[in-house]
Amino acid sequence: MFFQELLSRTSLETQKLDLMAEVSDLKIKLVGMEKEQSEYEEKQNKAESVVNLISELQDQMCRLQLEINSKIQERKSQDRKLELTANDLQAIELICHQPAGLLQELKHLKIKVEELENERTQYEWKLKATKSVSQMQTKTAVGGKMQSCFGVPHE
Repeated sequence: MFFQELLSRTSLETQKLDLMAEVSDLKIKLVGMEKEQSEYEEKQNKAESVVNLISELQDQMCRLQLEINSKIQERKSQDRKLELTANDLQAIELICHQPAGLLQELKHLKIKVEELENERTQYEWKLKATKSVSQMQTKTAVGGKMQSCFGVPHE
């Protein structure tokens, strides 16, 4: 009976050690999973901040586009008022027969019109560039959202 009791206790001690080893393994796994979860949460926070930044940039781009469009409209209305062609200058020259003072003023106005047209062209170019940047940002935001929907990790 003594030997049976000793064997039983030895068996129980062995089982106890096995269970303690298993508990240690489970604790190690738990720590690993907690680390993975914190890394995932950090990546999620970074992704959300990037999405917020893209949203803010898109809002800024919209405001800039509206501002550029209004400036272009202003320039167009000014161009219509000041538009003089070479034929107009010749016609005025024939009608007026005035000395160089009036012609000089008309030439000055023509130069100003050309400058305004150049400026308008620059605004139109900036508007196109702004639109293409906005489209790229939208595609980037949509691509990021699609990646997160399909479980692709953000880098």
